[in-house]
Amino acid sequence: MNRYLDSSLESAQLDCPECQMPVRYFDVQGSSFYICPHCHTYFEYEGEKRPKVFSKYDGPVPADARLLPVGTQGTLRGRECRVVGIIQRTEQKYPVNWVEFQLFFPDKKEYQQLAVFEGHWMLVWPIKERYRHGSGQVLQIGDEVFRLFNRYRTRVLWAAGEFDWNIQKDQTVDISEYIAPPQLVVHEQGQWYRGEHLEPKEVKKAFDLSASLPYREGVGAIQPNPVANWPVLRALTLATLALLLLFQLGKGLVKPSRDLVIQDFSAPIDSSTANGTGRVLVGRSFELKEEAALQIDLRTNLDNQWLELPVSLVNETTGRGFEFTKTIEYYHGYEGGENWNEGDISGDAVLERVPAGRYHLNLYPISGGTTGSNAPPLSLQVTVTENPTLWSNFWVTALLLLLFPAVQWFRRTRFETNRWEDSDFAP
Repeated sequence: MNRYLDSSLESAQLDCPECQMPVRYFDVQGSSFYICPHCHTYFEYEGEKRPKVFSKYDGPVPADARLLPVGTQGTLRGRECRVVGIIQRTEQKYPVNWVEFQLFFPDKKEYQQLAVFEGHWMLVWPIKERYRHGSGQVLQIGDEVFRLFNRYRTRVLWAAGEFDWNIQKDQTVDISEYIAPPQLVVHEQGQWYRGEHLEPKEVKKAFDLSASLPYREGVGAIQPNPVANWPVLRALTLATLALLLLFQLGKGLVKPSRDLVIQDFSAPIDSSTANGTGRVLVGRSFELKEEAALQIDLRTNLDNQWLELPVSLVNETTGRGFEFTKTIEYYHGYEGGENWNEGDISGDAVLERVPAGRYHLNLYPISGGTTGSNAPPLSLQVTVTENPTLWSNFWVTALLLLLFPAVQWFRRTRFETNRWEDSDFAP
């Protein structure tokens, strides 16, 4: 068997021990294991030792492997590299297949692996650091927390090119993967690796690919969450809610609430009148010293009745009126062995930006239900409050403020749920 070296030392070739055809390789000093591109024999050749034949990888070429054939050159993250080997792997426990491209960087004579699984790309390289992981599911590295995502053994389904290790021995190695997207840490028989997520467009640009890359399915193990700014958004939302609450409480201190009128009315029920043209109930006068909001609370003694109550707030100086109508109804009974009720005996209304002046209320009650001589008189209590503490405005504003963070939280949570759904170590 002969080994031939190019004068440039950028590549070399040797003869396949099976078919005697030339096998070109690129890591002249480091490679020891080869796969013949003609007969697909996998063999070892090192130094002057006799070649050792292991097996053949003559199955169909995986679709992803066709993207970057052996020998493909590129520039990844500013460094020139070449694809020197390709492996299609599967887990021994589950039928999960992926492709790894062995990248050789001639500037430092080192390797990195470019892996693709269901359209998701990651770059993995060996590191000198050693970490203590034990059997726990959390790996703390500095300020970063990596969580155990997968633990498995692999089996080689198909391979091509050259390698500096025996790829078949990987079948006896336990592999543990820890993730902190978009980062990855891998432990494999005493050796540690770091990895990073790659966007498909970065791979396409690095190797000047014109063909479309495989469509991404699901969520990748270290694919960045699209809601990457969630901690900032959460802190900003909480701070804004706190300011809103302080503003609400401060407003009550600057302009405290004050009851201007608390008055009781009693009138016979009359359902024969229309449009509030029956008896008019006139409230006591009260003074507004400055423009303010007024809350008018109405409480009745309705019993299986309804009440339509047109109300007019009249400025005694200008004659200007602020009108509104409240419909109050309350019914109850006993049916099917159970008590039931619906409606309420009270209601309220808020008038905003009422100018300063002297005012009184005119009320035009119309009621229905129990009427006539058997009907009890209508009892109505009216309370007029200046500068009411309107928590409804606070809650509406708070809900609107929380709408966008809630959508982002849902997107983030759903994304992480999809990421971990196939993991045996989901948090």
